[in-house]
Amino acid sequence: MDLFQYKNGVLYCEDIPVNSLPERGLPTPFYLYSANTLREHYKKIYGLFEKLDPMICFSVKSSNNVHLLNELAALGAGMDIVSGGELFVVKQSNADLSKVVFAGVGKSDEEITDAILSEVGFINIESEQELARVQELAGELKREVKVLIRILPDILDEKTHEKTRTGYKGAKFGIDFANVQSLVVDNADHPYVKISGLHCHIGSPISSYSFYEEVIHKMVELVQSLKQQNIILNVLNIGGGFPANYKDNDNFSWESFAAPIVALLEPYVKNEGFKIILEPGRSISANTAILVTKVLYVKQSGDKKIAILDSGMTELIRPAMYNAFHFIWPVKPQQEHILANRNYPVEQSGLINYDVVGPICESSDYLAKERPLPPLHQGDYVAVFTVGAYGMVMSSNYNLHVRPAEIMIDKDKIYIIRERETQDDLVRKMIRHEL
Repeated sequence: MDLFQYKNGVLYCEDIPVNSLPERGLPTPFYLYSANTLREHYKKIYGLFEKLDPMICFSVKSSNNVHLLNELAALGAGMDIVSGGELFVVKQSNADLSKVVFAGVGKSDEEITDAILSEVGFINIESEQELARVQELAGELKREVKVLIRILPDILDEKTHEKTRTGYKGAKFGIDFANVQSLVVDNADHPYVKISGLHCHIGSPISSYSFYEEVIHKMVELVQSLKQQNIILNVLNIGGGFPANYKDNDNFSWESFAAPIVALLEPYVKNEGFKIILEPGRSISANTAILVTKVLYVKQSGDKKIAILDSGMTELIRPAMYNAFHFIWPVKPQQEHILANRNYPVEQSGLINYDVVGPICESSDYLAKERPLPPLHQGDYVAVFTVGAYGMVMSSNYNLHVRPAEIMIDKDKIYIIRERETQDDLVRKMIRHEL
């Protein structure tokens, strides 16, 4: 699953013991990435879909450090972006802009113009008015651009968290499926904006490949119907949303998702020349990182044992926002609590139930509740696992906490890939001037 393993009584990231980093003076909390986990996850996903010759566009919103993007670009990855800021960062990377797909429901004129002038691969169209605006701007610039129409298929996975569902009727994303065919027909001959295909994203994470089969059938039927009207669409972007394993005994496997999708799409790729785009994010990046944090205090509150860490919702908001599970364990546990795997619940004696909380002045600031853990002590280092997706990218300065550093390990090499903020950074933009 990843290259974070316990060896000789301590957690390692690849060839480096994790406790050696704060011992070198690196302040906690910090994000710690395994470069080779990132590489291997991309290679595995590409390999499973290789029969489709797909363009795999990594979801930049899940993990946006330019040095991580460079690692993926070097392997041939494209990028899935949702803002002008993400486009700016991707342009600082080594990514091929022709492999960039620009999604997002609320693109500004400036963002659309930047995308057209940057010659991104595709702009995803999420509303009728957005298509009209892209046409106007492309006409003013006299520049051609390829677009994909994002369909809203009215497909709902009840197991997906309600805050990350995107394919149900009434969602803010995409264009109602019933309206897409007429929209394509009415706009098929624009001189600058070429409608090349369809896009869909139904949520994240999605619990079964069957939801992808359902949406693919809808997309293919629409493409075939348009073909009868002499309108050829040859690009299908089926989005992302593939799950990640947040503990070792999660029952998700990439193979179980990929095989039926490949079987369904391969005939269209071979016989009709379809180009397939995938937009995985967490399935590539989630397991590539841990959050290393320190126990500040341990206290009793009524019948609860509270472990207060130096990181919380400002570094990792997913537990507070989504009630998300992240495996937590000491970096250097007592000998009887060394782990051979990260199955949950952990089958060990001598564990204590803790509420694991952060220092933020909010009752929702927690990383885990009633979590069985080895006895924790002031000064212990703790690892929060599977934070490489929607971790650092969702961090904040709430309570005026500085954002943490990001560190990447490549075998026995240690790289700082984002410096820890300073308190000077907190006030740098607080200026006063008369307009």
